[in-house]
Amino acid sequence: MIEAKQLLKRLGWSTVFISVSIYAIFFAPFFIFLAMVEVFIVIGLLEYFNLAQKKGFFINRYLGLMFGVLLPLPHYFPGDAIVLTVALLCLFIFNFHRAFKGNAILSTALTLFGLIYVAWFFSFLTKIRALENGALWVFYIIFIIKAGDAAAYFAGKQFGKNKLIAHVSPNKSVEGAVAGFLVTVILSLLSKFYLPNTRLLHFAVLGVVFGLLSQLGDLAESLLKRDAGVKDSGVIPGLGGVLDIIDSLLLTLPILYYYLVVAQNL
Repeated sequence: MIEAKQLLKRLGWSTVFISVSIYAIFFAPFFIFLAMVEVFIVIGLLEYFNLAQKKGFFINRYLGLMFGVLLPLPHYFPGDAIVLTVALLCLFIFNFHRAFKGNAILSTALTLFGLIYVAWFFSFLTKIRALENGALWVFYIIFIIKAGDAAAYFAGKQFGKNKLIAHVSPNKSVEGAVAGFLVTVILSLLSKFYLPNTRLLHFAVLGVVFGLLSQLGDLAESLLKRDAGVKDSGVIPGLGGVLDIIDSLLLTLPILYYYLVVAQNL
């Protein structure tokens, strides 16, 4: 009964996120899409900061949030490298205070890591959305990755017998990982139907790369949660937290963006 309730919560909240995402990607003005990305970044950063603080580390969450919300804005003005540089400078200046000098290395490193891992990587969604056929490419990456996640989850629940990396994520299985990878690759190949100008070979390569990176991203966030001693990054029923939702996307978004601006015409 508990498992059934969890499944219903997962499906219910997934339906909400899918509906909102479809609207923001295809029908809403760009600033609405940007606002949605900003919300995910703010909540994701807060969840990451909470994980770090559970280890007893000091995080400058206010500076982190301030610069985190700036990172998706280079659609309007160039300069995410400038944002990260100024963020690092401000973190150093903050740690000049006598009371914080003892934690300067950890505080600066952990805050900057959150900015890069959560805010900067996820901000590539806005860069992709602004490109030609950007809405379709945003749909592509979210669709193949999250469908792969769902396949891994359900296949793991039904057929999972062999643990993948039990000390990092005890619930993930080899069978689930294989199912997730295959679904991601197959859906990438099928994306040729709505992105006909891209060569099928490119979809095959992207499917393999994203099928691997999405699972590594999932495991990477599981490693952070395991270290912090928590099961979920947040409190969204059936899904965990925002980081649990976007973890498999984070490593794939920069790769897709640079493929689109550099490699697609090769």
